[in-house]
Amino acid sequence: MSALSRLTRWRSLRLLAAVALMPAAALALEIRTVEWTPIAVGAEPAADARWLRFDLPHRWVAAEDTPLSGVALRLRFTLPAGPSEPWAVLIGTLTDGGLVSANGRFIGAVPLPDAHTHVHWRRPHLLAIDPALLTAGENTLLIRTAYRGGTHILADVAVGPLAQLAAQHTQQFFFSYTVPWIGATVAAVIALVFGVLWLRRREVLLALLTLGALFWLLRSAYVLVETMPLQLRYLLRLIYYLANGGFAAVMAIALLRLSGRDTPRVQRLIALYAALGPLIFIATHQQGAIYLDRLWLPGLALLNAMALGLALQARLRGAPTAPLPVLAAAAVALAAAVHDYLFALGPNFGMRTLALHWAGPLLLVALATPLVDRFVRILREAEAARATLETRVREREQLLKRNYERLRESERLKAQAEERQRIMQDMHDGLGSQLLSSLMLVERKAVTQEQMVQILRECIDDMRLAIDALATENAGLLSALGNLRYRMEPRFRAAGIELVWSARGLPEEIDIHPDAVLPILRIVQEALTNALKHSGARVVHVVIALEPGQDAPWLSIRVTDNGRGIVQESVGGRGLLNMRARAQKIGAQLKLETKPGAGTVVQLRYRLAPVEVNTILRTTQMPLSTQAVIERMRRE
Repeated sequence: MSALSRLTRWRSLRLLAAVALMPAAALALEIRTVEWTPIAVGAEPAADARWLRFDLPHRWVAAEDTPLSGVALRLRFTLPAGPSEPWAVLIGTLTDGGLVSANGRFIGAVPLPDAHTHVHWRRPHLLAIDPALLTAGENTLLIRTAYRGGTHILADVAVGPLAQLAAQHTQQFFFSYTVPWIGATVAAVIALVFGVLWLRRREVLLALLTLGALFWLLRSAYVLVETMPLQLRYLLRLIYYLANGGFAAVMAIALLRLSGRDTPRVQRLIALYAALGPLIFIATHQQGAIYLDRLWLPGLALLNAMALGLALQARLRGAPTAPLPVLAAAAVALAAAVHDYLFALGPNFGMRTLALHWAGPLLLVALATPLVDRFVRILREAEAARATLETRVREREQLLKRNYERLRESERLKAQAEERQRIMQDMHDGLGSQLLSSLMLVERKAVTQEQMVQILRECIDDMRLAIDALATENAGLLSALGNLRYRMEPRFRAAGIELVWSARGLPEEIDIHPDAVLPILRIVQEALTNALKHSGARVVHVVIALEPGQDAPWLSIRVTDNGRGIVQESVGGRGLLNMRARAQKIGAQLKLETKPGAGTVVQLRYRLAPVEVNTILRTTQMPLSTQAVIERMRRE
């Protein structure tokens, strides 16, 4: 009996003893060794092929310019008896895929590279095995795969009941593929949220966190894209080195900045070292990738270790530094980087999947936590400040409101006093002067009774005009003109003259300056009086209307008679001169048109201020009357 046969028998006896001692639910067998032989791509291994034996996990490295080559991987395991339930093979890592057979019968395929496609599988693969294919004693699994340049791995191969290996497959799939997806999602959210914040608030830490999240997104793209066109392989590997260097540099600079060690020179050196890897990869046409994996990537971990050491030193001295969660997450990420480096070298060190898949996003979240906490604190302070400001504003509003009420009351009283003073002055200059001159005429007995009656009537008219002007604050100019019409109509009727008053289409109110009310009334009164006394007309027509203007409308009042006209302006005494003086005083236009035997037209045009336009636009076709006022009050 040869030494190999004795060794095989000894292993079989040991396996039987181990299986006898195992519980029924732990029948999965882990394969420890693999036999390796080169083949043509897609071909079966030759009968006389030379097999090389290796321990699992098995890694082999090919030069970057290696063409597509084939290899057969043979795995042996021994069963005490043929299984009666479905079995499976669980391959934790098979970077290049392959065609898998059990005891010479095909059981499944994992897509492998071809002339146009490159693959790099990072997820585990579970292939079911028909129990009839397995026998008591030694069984063989054969994997035929293909590979190009780079590092290729076969690791974590186990056979056992399908139900048991399915649970292990789910667990391994979560850590090797789902966790990178979660990390990429976390990085995308961080990049989006803090990128927007950085656009609104240009802070260095916000920019560093956003850059770190973007670099991690690029790294995740390399990890999650497992099959690709051959032309994209170079670009994805370049992205991998660029992302690793950028992420490590950003995290190191962030730790140094939080520790007060962020000098521009140190930042430039870190950035230069981070850019060195991608530059070497480009310069060597990816031939230097193996040296980058062995030398440059550990250097990135060393940079972060130094930054972490400085941060811890600052914390021990009591100086301002990064918060404790950030330091803890940085330490975990550094340990994960060391683990992944050792894992890439060959031995099964710690976990069977890469630890940076979850440690990197954890560091991003830890770095984002103090920024979020500060943002929440600022929001709370802003809310408190806003509440205080609102209280103060309300207090100021109440104070301003009281002051405004007092000021408005004071202005109202002042305006009333000024209005009374103006009316009194006008009565003194007009009515008082007229009464004084009339008294002198009476004392000299220079007037007849009829003349005296006329003088007193004119004085009463002046007094009523003054009273109407005082009442315009509540009634308005149109009401004062209506009162004037009411007083003048009986006189015209007694003289046999028809007085026609047209005021349709006017707004409900015309707000004009108080100083202009009484002069307008006096001008209209004087025009009517002249028509009554001197025109000899049969009809006097008064038209009140609004005429459009460029900036503001004009108030137009026309007094037209069909009498004899005016031969000389001196007729009627100083009436026409007084009318022109009053019009000039308020900035109005007074136009007199007369033709002997054809009548007289007196037109007054007063320009309304622009602030009065809002009132003027509220037009109505209802004639000015008591019923119109009542209806308006009901609507309001």
